[in-house]
Amino acid sequence: MDRNIAYQTDQLVRYFSHNRIAWPQFYESERVIIDGLKLDSHRSVLDIGCGCGGLGLALHERFGVRSYTGVEINPLAAQAATGMNAQAQILCGDILQLNQQELGGRRFDVVFSLSCVDWNVQFADMLAAAWSRVVDGGYLVATFRLTDGAGCDDMARSYQYINFDGVRAGELAAYVVLNAGQLMQLLLGFEPAEINAYGYWGAPSLSAVTPYERLCFCAFSIRKRGADARVLSPRLQLPAEIRHAMETV
Repeated sequence: MDRNIAYQTDQLVRYFSHNRIAWPQFYESERVIIDGLKLDSHRSVLDIGCGCGGLGLALHERFGVRSYTGVEINPLAAQAATGMNAQAQILCGDILQLNQQELGGRRFDVVFSLSCVDWNVQFADMLAAAWSRVVDGGYLVATFRLTDGAGCDDMARSYQYINFDGVRAGELAAYVVLNAGQLMQLLLGFEPAEINAYGYWGAPSLSAVTPYERLCFCAFSIRKRGADARVLSPRLQLPAEIRHAMETV
């Protein structure tokens, strides 16, 4: 299993210490999907690629969530997260390496990976690692960039500068774009009880170099089967082209 890129840039802490720390700062797709989880103070959360831990602050403010664990590969952002959310547990490292170490056998009611899986060419490994941390009956919440055409996980062809001023300068991250049908096939391989999605067309980031002119930016919640597992019934609030690609799998 490969390692993810250990980013050293200060861009992450500069941005995430002021942004995505309050509920209105999250994307519409994320807010719609998270609202559907019916979170409360009793739910435990793991946030993979937590940045400065802003999701933990937002979930506490909106839903009263108290048990929040974040994993962040960038040491500057992880240090800032510890300072910004003293009640949280913040682990600095690669989730693919932490999986059997600091986290041990712990599982969580909700595992988040927002704008993280699609920044790593090891997205399938990342998704599997995240899924393994979800309790029976719990949820994985992840965001993706989708197309109804051919996807691309080749960092030589599709990448993004980690620069929140929209400038093409700085460290590079993978800008993974997935074919919608292939993603659905991957998710169905988990044999989930439920799949929910919400997304919309948009232009790629200004700091991205990618062959795509438009992408579907979407958030998913995938429920793991439990004792009360329901029959799988995907609820896909997505553009027609993307939904068709998924429904024909």
